[in-house]
Amino acid sequence: MTLRLRDTLTRAVLPVEPLEAGRVRMYSCGPTVYRYAHVGNLRTFLLADLIRRALLYHGIDVRHVQNITDVGHMRADDTGREVDPMLMAAGLEGRSSREIAEAYEAAFHADTALLNLLPAQEYPRATEHIPDMLALIEQLIGLGHAYLTPEGNVYYAVATFPGYGALSGNSLDELRAGHRGEVEPDKHDPADFALWKAAGEGRELRWPSPWGEGFPGWHIECSAMALRHLGPRFDIHTGGEDNVFPHHEDEIAQSAPIVGGPPARLWVHGAHLLMSGRKMSKSAGNFQRITELVEAGVDPLAFRYLCLTARYARKLNLSDASLAGAAGGLASLRAELAGLGTAPANGPWTPPPAVRADDSPALADRAHAPAAPLSRRGSDLHERFAAAIDDDLDTPIALRIARETLRAQLPEDERRWLVLDMDFVLGLDLDRAIPSAAPAEPGSSAFREALPEGAAELLAARTAARAKHDWPAADRLRDELRALGVEVVDLPDGTSEARALA
Repeated sequence: MTLRLRDTLTRAVLPVEPLEAGRVRMYSCGPTVYRYAHVGNLRTFLLADLIRRALLYHGIDVRHVQNITDVGHMRADDTGREVDPMLMAAGLEGRSSREIAEAYEAAFHADTALLNLLPAQEYPRATEHIPDMLALIEQLIGLGHAYLTPEGNVYYAVATFPGYGALSGNSLDELRAGHRGEVEPDKHDPADFALWKAAGEGRELRWPSPWGEGFPGWHIECSAMALRHLGPRFDIHTGGEDNVFPHHEDEIAQSAPIVGGPPARLWVHGAHLLMSGRKMSKSAGNFQRITELVEAGVDPLAFRYLCLTARYARKLNLSDASLAGAAGGLASLRAELAGLGTAPANGPWTPPPAVRADDSPALADRAHAPAAPLSRRGSDLHERFAAAIDDDLDTPIALRIARETLRAQLPEDERRWLVLDMDFVLGLDLDRAIPSAAPAEPGSSAFREALPEGAAELLAARTAARAKHDWPAADRLRDELRALGVEVVDLPDGTSEARALA
């Protein structure tokens, strides 16, 4: 078994074959820190997390780099007018661009932690790589792929790169015909894009260059940072489908003449998250933060569960109903796992180790060689789960297999071990649901009684009721659980814990 992913450049599902034995190098487009990340952004960032977990599951080390765009750059608004969102945010909030970047970068890291995303090994900031960008631009000018204008701007000449449009499926004629807004008068071709822009009066973020003071174009940032931290060629580049064009298309055009081809072997893109049928975006004002879900009493991992119910390349709709369904699904998984009782502290069925951000190349290949003595039925479930993950991250099937495992005719210890092993990739922190051992008589082994019959279903129903803000139903279900001898404690993070009444 080998992880296979859909490559946007070739339109094919290809195996991940590391350029360096036992190690994958992956670059992900990170946030532009002028506003909070919304849950649509987080769905995109989750894609890289799932790829990384799947590779670690195979015992393959992953070097993950995710950039932080903290320089101002020009982007077209809905009218085609070029604006700098960083400067707009600074003006609206009465803070400097540096203060804006620092505040929203900190919020980004806090939000990804709520969703249980493994932190990247490197988070390079664009402001710390201006010399790398200048060096790339000078190389492109020297190779005849870029030109300097009298206004002090440097543009990439797309006509000099025959492969331009291969990633997005666009042709130069289509791009020229579809160009919106006014074309900068110093461009040779409307499709050309900026590598360096001259700084106008009053611009806060500006740097010296051979062409005068200015600031980098958006796309050159990622080319420079990927080259610095991952080398000229690496394995995987991830992003949202809105990054395909122009960002990744332009990134390939910039890097290929210098590194000898597209810098990444696989280009993997996640589909949009929709809200009321529309793409979630900051510009449209229809976005929601993960912290808003938490404030509403929703476990943030319920959103992760919701994302797992759809393939990453398919659009997903966020609604009160879909989120409540996901919260109920997660609660039922936890409740059924809790119903299996306390895990052994030693022996072959000791819970498998969870994934760690600092896992090393010495990782075991859990996909091919499970550590526990699985039965034939258990081995079949394990192999089917690994096959679903390897099949372009088929997380809906993987979730279905996890639920099937919980209800399989297998010993409780084997079922528990299998599901916790699967959670290495799913990242739902299901181990939190396992009852912790409590001391019994002095000198006896620690234990905790399994939930009584029917309690798991009541817990799942109560979590779903809380997600819908149906407080009367939640209170009624709490009373029913108490009648069964189960006390429910609601925790600050939106989750609930079941405890046996004394």
